[in-house]
Amino acid sequence: MKRKTIALIILNVAAAMVTGLCAGILYKNYQKKSGAAGNVPERELLYRAVAAIADPADAKIGVALITSGGDTVVYDNQKAIRSLADTVPEASSGDVFYPMLSVFKFHQALAVCGWLRQGGIPLDTEVDVTPDMLQENTWSPLRDEHPQGGRFPYGTLLTYSLVQSDNNACDILFSLTGGPAMTDRYIRSLGVDGFDIECTEAMMHENLADCYRNRTTPLSAVLLLEKFLEERGRDGYSEFIWQTMTSCGTGRNRIPGRISADGVTIAHKTGTGDIGPDGRIIGVNDIGVILLPDGTHISIAVFVSDAACSMPECENIISAISAAVFGIVAHKPDM
Repeated sequence: MKRKTIALIILNVAAAMVTGLCAGILYKNYQKKSGAAGNVPERELLYRAVAAIADPADAKIGVALITSGGDTVVYDNQKAIRSLADTVPEASSGDVFYPMLSVFKFHQALAVCGWLRQGGIPLDTEVDVTPDMLQENTWSPLRDEHPQGGRFPYGTLLTYSLVQSDNNACDILFSLTGGPAMTDRYIRSLGVDGFDIECTEAMMHENLADCYRNRTTPLSAVLLLEKFLEERGRDGYSEFIWQTMTSCGTGRNRIPGRISADGVTIAHKTGTGDIGPDGRIIGVNDIGVILLPDGTHISIAVFVSDAACSMPECENIISAISAAVFGIVAHKPDM
């Protein structure tokens, strides 16, 4: 059994490497055909690079990105979306929805901090966590490290949720602050639409179909990232979320995977789903802000849903897209 497991891992890694190599070749071919060094608009180069990587995949893939220069690109291989806009369109413009999975913990963190801010409650305010709040059979470093519960600051619970994607910490925060409905209302109050947040982690664990009820369009996700970036220095709550997301411990092979340039900061939040009844992965996602040394940035969201490819292959798609986008915006085409 161990030998079989090792063999499968080797095959998956090899497949991911091949996917990355093919993506790089396709991207460079697009550069040559389009005359990347010539007069092709940057947003068109960005779209072509994304399409070259995503088109061959046996998965539903949605990508949206916004750059400091105002370029907005939306790609979706489920229908003929070819949005090359100079200005940001409305998030509710009919884009396809994708299951967020743990990506919604970013939305929740914004809502929790908004709730704390409004109530004048500091992040270091402690709350009781009892053993019955720490559900078994779910991803929870909090439970593993503190099986008997204890008293924890809101900031600690948010850190478990954002950095380690802890499902129990997420649901405890829901129970303290008004549940998914409050998070949904708060994000809409920011002027962002094109998403739905209806379920807790426990609900999604009990019924895989509920994973599709916490959903977003890729464009909605990047518009929220843009709102967040605008408010980054507003107060200690906003700065806390930013610093926490730069320490995200999950999905290191996704957006940050191939971006290792000096002075670049990446704040991101991942989402990962189970295998559905059809044998496909429900979702492998990552959204985040890539902050360049000169102060410019890229807000990007990549959703890979209902994927027949392996987890390493899905992560490699996200990594390849992120690196290609970064290379164009940062003028590093050989990235």
